[in-house]
Amino acid sequence: MLRKLSGSLRRRLALILLPILLALLLASAAVQYLLAVRPMQREFDRAMNDVAVALAEHFVVDDTGDTGFQLSDEAAALLDADALDYNWYAAFNERFERIAGESGLLWPGNVVKRGEPYYFDAQVNERPVRAVAILKACGALDCGVVLAATLRKRGRLIRDMQLSALVPVALVGSVAFALVWFGLGSGLRPLVRLSREIERRSPRELSPVKLRDAPDEVQPLVTAVNRLMQQLGEANQAQQAFLATAAHQLRTPLAGLQSRIELAQLETKDPESRGRLGEIHESAVRSARLAVQLLSLARAEPGASSTDAHVPTDLAKLAGELVNEWVPRAIEGGIDLGFELGTAPLNGSPLLLREAMANLLHNALEYVPRGGCVTLRTGADATQVWLEVEDDGPGIPPEQRGRVLERFARLPDSPGGGSGLGLAIVREIVEGHQGRLILGAGADGRGLRVRIEIGQVNTAAL
Repeated sequence: MLRKLSGSLRRRLALILLPILLALLLASAAVQYLLAVRPMQREFDRAMNDVAVALAEHFVVDDTGDTGFQLSDEAAALLDADALDYNWYAAFNERFERIAGESGLLWPGNVVKRGEPYYFDAQVNERPVRAVAILKACGALDCGVVLAATLRKRGRLIRDMQLSALVPVALVGSVAFALVWFGLGSGLRPLVRLSREIERRSPRELSPVKLRDAPDEVQPLVTAVNRLMQQLGEANQAQQAFLATAAHQLRTPLAGLQSRIELAQLETKDPESRGRLGEIHESAVRSARLAVQLLSLARAEPGASSTDAHVPTDLAKLAGELVNEWVPRAIEGGIDLGFELGTAPLNGSPLLLREAMANLLHNALEYVPRGGCVTLRTGADATQVWLEVEDDGPGIPPEQRGRVLERFARLPDSPGGGSGLGLAIVREIVEGHQGRLILGAGADGRGLRVRIEIGQVNTAAL
């Protein structure tokens, strides 16, 4: 079935679509993160620049033109008031010599332009920092301030942004996964319906498959299946027509041959000649039975276009009709043939069911030795009707019971002159009635019990 997919088709499509979907979600999260982080970094930088500009206001130039830097205790306390980050500053005179602040901060060089803050990354006391440098007019020359801060607040905010970007991705991804999975299931439902439609069919049903509301992509498959059904039906009909014609053409001359042999036996007085004619007659009888079996096989095969419609019938009634035919044969062979017939109503083909019984009785009488016992039973319960033919003959070894259901299969060194078609015909007939054929040991483990179970009970007749 489609659910088992040498990898399932649903799983394969999911494995193709979901990585693409996941990549798109991650890309979206990355873009969202970058679009949020860059403005955040700019805001932090702008805040540092405001503080640096405020620090630059503390430069003083004395009467001699020397530049100094005087930071009040209150301003210094504000720099130290940050609970998360360390803040350092350094003030540089017009010769860009440090005159105040952290000794680990260096002037970045000529890259700093007046009126334009210069941002850069550095290290102070082996700690990574973000720094800004600005120029301030100190008399005729410029002096400068560098402000640096550690990255704890930035890092914490970045982690919060990463989390806020990934959580929606996880939620949307989960919902998208479920939607894709169930969407694929919904899209593949026509294939599942097609599979179930074919599985429900019996081997005889080769009519076109009708799948309503099938999408355009499934229609070629439905068309191909219907074309195959048509070709199988035509091939079956051709095969059955050939078998039926061949069997019919054989049966008529064989019947004439039997009559002539019987006439010759009556006219011949020589015992040796009569014995040889008897052997020829026996071979002709077997050949005639083979022709009849081939006809039965043609009717019973899947796809048969026979007129053997399923109608209300009763296995007990059909078995009763066989009494006059088979009791004389059993008496001739010295076999006790018994019938235990309980009502077994069903909808089936009387012709084919009667043929199945006849084949089972023929096999039993063929292989049970003189003095043996054969019993045919029928019955029914609320769910099924059943038929049994049990004998106390040589039986069939358990390991051979599957093989004897094949066409022309016979056990090694088996007595009798059968063709090996009897049980194969019975199996085809039982399968055509959607039943089961069970081979087991007879009473006390002796002989063979063949049981047919068919679920098409005609409950109205019970």
